[in-house]
Amino acid sequence: FVAAKRYDVKLGLPVPIPSLQVGAFGSITPLRSFPSTRTALFDVALSGPGLSMLVSMALLASGLVLTISAQSIAAFPIVPAATMKSSFLVGSIVSVVAPKMMMVPLSQPVPIHPAFLVGLAGILMSAVNLLPIGRLDGGRASMSAWGRRAASLISFLSLLVLAFYSFSGFSGIIAFWGAIVVLTQRLPDIPAVDEVTGIGDLRVNSYLALLSLALLALLPFPGGVGPI
Repeated sequence: FVAAKRYDVKLGLPVPIPSLQVGAFGSITPLRSFPSTRTALFDVALSGPGLSMLVSMALLASGLVLTISAQSIAAFPIVPAATMKSSFLVGSIVSVVAPKMMMVPLSQPVPIHPAFLVGLAGILMSAVNLLPIGRLDGGRASMSAWGRRAASLISFLSLLVLAFYSFSGFSGIIAFWGAIVVLTQRLPDIPAVDEVTGIGDLRVNSYLALLSLALLALLPFPGGVGPI
């Protein structure tokens, strides 16, 4: 909303999207006015999920540090050790911050600080919203970065991959999110007033970096049981 106010882009009321796995997928926030430039659309689209992804990673790492340094863990929530390997990104962070947790059998219950669970939910919520599809924040960023025609092709290919994951039963999150996207978010968003001027390499590379984190968050860690 800060970026939208800066660029004078009007937003509709956010519609929360519940999730059985992580509590919520965030919200769908429609555009109610035409962004002046592709840069404006890009900044409005990525300011939310981009910041959320980085903060969530920090929370997850903090939760691990608080867990291994805690004197008493009796009051901590209990999760299966498989949670640590449910995501390549999460597993990589755990391997660096608390490597001994990665050696616990997958079925063994593990006490964990609540900050870890908040960070995990935030990472997954940000990841699905960063996918380059339709009216998702990632789709808006893709359209800003590479233009409407290229973004439409990327969106179509991403939907095909999403459909494959959904029908294969590979991930409950992907299946549920895929249904929401197909029903409500698959079409391109409204164009910017200036569709010709690009957004510059810095913004393009920042989206590629965030998209890479999103894909790593949705892929399973080797030896895990698959994504959530």
